[in-house]
Amino acid sequence: MTTKSPKRRVTLPMLALTLLCLALPFTAVSCESSLGDVEVEYTGWELAFGGEPSIEVSGKPDTSPDESAALPPQPLMIITLAVLVLGLALLANPRAHAAVGVVTGAVAFLFLVATQVAVHSALGDELIESNDVEPSDVPDMIETRSGFWLALLLVALVAAYSARVLVASRRTAVAPTPPPAP
Repeated sequence: MTTKSPKRRVTLPMLALTLLCLALPFTAVSCESSLGDVEVEYTGWELAFGGEPSIEVSGKPDTSPDESAALPPQPLMIITLAVLVLGLALLANPRAHAAVGVVTGAVAFLFLVATQVAVHSALGDELIESNDVEPSDVPDMIETRSGFWLALLLVALVAAYSARVLVASRRTAVAPTPPPAP
C-alpha cells in the first residue's frame, strides 16, 4: 500500500484549485458615462484562449458596445497555463522532488503577474484609442478581480510550502556529526 507524501497531498490540490481559479474573473473594465455604465469582465480562461468576455450594460438601451470586447489569446497566460499543467503532471509522480513545487509555484507566480500587467496595458491602450479616455483616468477603469488574486495566492503557497519541505528534507538528510571525544 502506498501513501501520498504530505508534500503531494498539499501541492496537488492547490495547483488543481489554481486551474479552477482561471474560471473566475481576472480583470474588468468599467466605463461610466451620462448614457449608462458598461462593465466588461475577463476570466483567466478567456485571457488564455480568447473568447467573448461577459459584458454588463446598464442605462439607456443604446449604450451597448459597438465592437467586440474580446481580447486575443494572451501568450503569457498560455505559458502560465502550461506551467501549471506541467507542474501538476510532474508533482503527480510519487518520486517528484519538492524543488518541482518551488519552481512551478514561482514561475507561475511570475507569469500571472506579467500577464496581468500586459492585459492592463493592452486594455488601457484600447480605452485611450477607442473612447477618447484621458490616460490619467485609465487606472481607475481597469480592475484586478478575485480569480487573479486567488490564483496568485495559491501558486505562492505552492512555492512556499514546497520550499519548506525542501529545506526540512535537507536538514534531515544531513545528519549532524557527533562532537569529538575528549
